[in-house]
Amino acid sequence: MAYTRPPDKLNSIMDALYKELHFDRVSEEYLIIKMWKEVAGAYIAKASQVEKVYQGVLYVKVKNAAWRNELMFKKENIIEKMNQQLGKDAVKDIIFK
Repeated sequence: MAYTRPPDKLNSIMDALYKELHFDRVSEEYLIIKMWKEVAGAYIAKASQVEKVYQGVLYVKVKNAAWRNELMFKKENIIEKMNQQLGKDAVKDIIFK
């Protein structure tokens, strides 16, 4: 029995399965959480912790009000870097608690 087309690569099959099961959104949220330390920097990451990502909003818990104030000034830059690495506007806002 001869095949009429080459077999699909596992990579493309997994992408299709992720989309079918709506794992693509969860996968994107996981990537956002994972990249926090890289985008924010190790120093900021030590003083903060990502709690969750919900509907494009990143919720970050910080040590104290001074850190929250400092990060408010860096917020737009962090959002821009994250979206640039993801290749789309996935992060709409960051809320520091």
